[in-house]
Amino acid sequence: MIVTAAALLAAGLAIAGEGLDAALLATALISAVALGVFVLLGVSFGRVLSAIFSLLLPAAAFLALENYTHVIADLDLPIIILNLLFFYFLYGFLAFLCGSVRLGYSIATLVPMLFGLANYFVVNFRGTPIVPWDLLSIGTAASVAGNYSFTLQWKQALVLIIFLWILALSSGVSFAFHKKKLRFSGALAFALLLCVYLTGIQKSQVQSFFGMDTTLFTLNVLYRNNGIAAAFLGNLRFLNIEEPDGYSTSRVAELEAEYAPQDEEGEREGKTEGQEKTEGQGKAGKDSGEVSSERPNVVVIMDEAFSDLSVWGDFETSEEVLPFFKMMQEEAIGGELYVSVKGGNTANTEFELLTGDSMAFLPAGSVPYQQYINEETPSLASQLKSLGYQTTAIHPYNASGWDRNIVYDLFGFDEFLSLKNFVSPHKMRGYVSDRAAFDKIIEVYEDKEPDERKFIYLVTMQNHGGYSKASPDFTSYLKLTNVSPKTTSVLATEKYLTLMNETDRALQDLILYFQEQDEPTIVLMFGDHQPSDYITNVVQRICNVKSEETLDYMQQGYRVPFLIWSNYGLEHQYYEGISVNYLGGILMEAAGLPLSGYQKFLMEQREDFPVVNGNVYRDSEGTFYSYGEDAQKESGLSDYKILQYNHLVDNEHRDDAFFGTS
Repeated sequence: MIVTAAALLAAGLAIAGEGLDAALLATALISAVALGVFVLLGVSFGRVLSAIFSLLLPAAAFLALENYTHVIADLDLPIIILNLLFFYFLYGFLAFLCGSVRLGYSIATLVPMLFGLANYFVVNFRGTPIVPWDLLSIGTAASVAGNYSFTLQWKQALVLIIFLWILALSSGVSFAFHKKKLRFSGALAFALLLCVYLTGIQKSQVQSFFGMDTTLFTLNVLYRNNGIAAAFLGNLRFLNIEEPDGYSTSRVAELEAEYAPQDEEGEREGKTEGQEKTEGQGKAGKDSGEVSSERPNVVVIMDEAFSDLSVWGDFETSEEVLPFFKMMQEEAIGGELYVSVKGGNTANTEFELLTGDSMAFLPAGSVPYQQYINEETPSLASQLKSLGYQTTAIHPYNASGWDRNIVYDLFGFDEFLSLKNFVSPHKMRGYVSDRAAFDKIIEVYEDKEPDERKFIYLVTMQNHGGYSKASPDFTSYLKLTNVSPKTTSVLATEKYLTLMNETDRALQDLILYFQEQDEPTIVLMFGDHQPSDYITNVVQRICNVKSEETLDYMQQGYRVPFLIWSNYGLEHQYYEGISVNYLGGILMEAAGLPLSGYQKFLMEQREDFPVVNGNVYRDSEGTFYSYGEDAQKESGLSDYKILQYNHLVDNEHRDDAFFGTS
C-alpha cells in the first residue's frame, strides 16, 4: 500500500505546514483509500481507455507540475503547447524504451513529480527556483538539508496526490511493444525528437516564436511565464558564457595599458588617504598618532546571512540587534552593499568579492565556482600572495560545499581550514558558531611567524537558513515587541535576529582582541545576503511595507551592511550603496596596498556605476536600471564585460599580472 501511505504522508506534511483543514483532509483521505483500492484491484484498461489515458496522462503531469508553485492560467497557449511537446516526447521515449506504456509512463511521471517537489522546497528555502547548474551542487544542498523543515501547504499535498493517481492510472494502460524492432525504432524516433526539442528551445528564434519570456531579472517570474519545464530547459543555453560584443585581445591590451598596475613604491607614498589615524581605534600607532608604515594583516569575514533588516523600516525589538557593528560603521569605514543573491547561493557573493567580477555578466542563477572556475584564476588571495602574504581560507563546514576545496586552491590560498579542523567547537543550531569561527581567526594569527603577514578569509555558517526548526543548542532571547500572535514565522524571525546579535557580540570581542595587538591589522566584515522571504516578509508586515514592482523596492531585499576597521586607524567614510565587486579594491586601498590594474579600472568604473550586480545596475545619480532597459546607458559597462570575459573565460590570452597575480 505504498501509494496510500504516500498520499497520507502528503496530508500529514500539509497539516504540519499549514494546519488542519477538515475539508481538504477528508479529500486527501478519500483519495488515499481510493488509490489503494484501485491498485489492489489491478485494473487493466481496454484498448479505447488505454488510448485515452495514453493521451491524457502526459498532459495531466504537466498541469500538476505547474500547480506546485503557480497556476496554469499564468501561461499563454503557445507556452502551454511548448511545454506539452516536451512531456509527450519524454513519455513516448520512455514508453518505447521500456517496451510498455505502463512502465514507461510510471517512470516518466516520477520525473516531474520529484523535480516539482524539489523545486517547491528550493523556492521556499532560497526564494528562487532550480536552474540547470543546481545539479552540480546537490552535495552542498544535501549537507544542509537536515536544518530545514520539509513541510507542505495543502495545495502541494493535493498536487502530490494527483501525481500518485497518474502513477496508478498509468499502471492500468495495457499497450505494450513486444517487437524489438518496433521498440528500438520508436525509442530512437522519440530520442531524436527530444534532442531537437532541447536544442531548439535554447535558440532565440524558437523562444521568440513561442513568445517565451527572456527577462532574467527574476527567475520566479521567468518560470511562471514560461512553464517550469520550458524555463528550466531553456536555461541550458546559459551553461556557457557568450563572448561580449566588441571583445578582442587588442581591446583587452588597450585597457590593460590604460590601467597598468600601480608600482608598490608609488602606492605606499600616496597611501595616507583612508589611512589617517582615527582617535581611539586601536593600539598600533596609537602612541605616536601616526599611521603604521608596516603592511597590515588582512582579515576578511563574509558572514552567512548577516544583514540589517531595518532597511525595510523601523521595528521594535527587546534590545538593539547590531549595536557594536553600527557603532563601528560610524567610526571607521562602513556602508551598504547591493548583492546579487538572497536567501542562498552564498558562493556568488564571495566570487564577486574575491575576483572583482560581477554576476551581472553571467547567466541568471549560475554558480561560477561550479561552472567556470576550472583552472588557476587570479583573485584577491593570489594578489595578496604575490605581495608576500600567507593566505588562509576558513569555512567551518564541509570543505566540498560549492566546490570550495577545489576553488580556493585555484584562487591561490595556501591552506583551507574546514569543519574537520575545528575540535569540539561551540555550536548554535548544529552549526559552528561565529564566536568559534572568530576564535579560529585568532588561532591562525597567533600561529604565524612574527615577520609573516597573513590574509585570513572566513566564510561563516552560524546564521545559515533553517530558522524555524527547533534546536536544543540555541534559545532565542531577542524578541519582536508588540507583535502577536507569535506565529511560526515570527518565532523564526526572532531566532534570526538573536543570531545577528550573537554575531555582533562575537565581532566586538574579535575587534577588542586585535585592538590590543601591536601588528597592524585590518578587518573587513560583510554579509553575503539577506535571509529568505520567510523571514523578511515578517519584518515587512510589521513595517507595513507594500509590495511594489519597482527596481528600488526589489533591491531592498539585496542590501547588506559592511565594515572595514583597523587597529591603526582609518579615516571615516560611508558608502551609501555599492556592489560587492568593488569591495576588494576598497579594502586594498584602505590597507595601503597596491591595486591591480583590474582594481584600478573598477575603482574608476564605480564612479559611474556604483552598483553592478546580478539583478540591476545603478548610475551615479542613484537610478536603478534592469539590463537591456537602456542600451546607451548600459554601453558604459562594455569595457567591464570585456575585461571580465578575459579574466574568467579567455584564460589563454589573460595577463595574470593585470588581475593581481605576479
